[in-house]
Amino acid sequence: MTRVVGGALLQLDGSVQCSAYIQLACLADPALEVSKLDNCWIAGWGSTTARAQGSSGRLQEAKVQLINSQLCNSTAWYAGQVHPYNLCAGYPQGTIDTCQGDSGGPLMCKDNTAEYWWVVGLTSWGEGCARPKRPGIYTSTRHFYHWIDYNIRAFHTAERAS
Repeated sequence: MTRVVGGALLQLDGSVQCSAYIQLACLADPALEVSKLDNCWIAGWGSTTARAQGSSGRLQEAKVQLINSQLCNSTAWYAGQVHPYNLCAGYPQGTIDTCQGDSGGPLMCKDNTAEYWWVVGLTSWGEGCARPKRPGIYTSTRHFYHWIDYNIRAFHTAERAS
């Protein structure tokens, strides 16, 4: 099975107006020990059940656990399909997961020692939705930190030149 990893960066026209429901999150850098974070959440507009068609019509969020990559890649789970640039999150028994329409949405974890959040992953793929031993697979932002940083800097340099 082939997986394609893509990326996009967006620049907002204005400032983000933070509230009880809207907060900023930091981009996870390579030094962050993601495996030690234990308060993680996913968000998306996708289907709320495997059989549902289309989006939920309402932004959904759910608490998930990060799952060790070795377990996620074991024979009974994804049998080696999970790459080093991926993270696994959900629950071994299923029940809560991202689904169709959630791709590109965030996997966010609260810092263990501070009041801010990290965007540690972007929803990428999975087999079905909320199935046992088939958690969601996320593209690690930490793994692509230098690519993201380079492109942000290149954009700002080009913007200043014009």
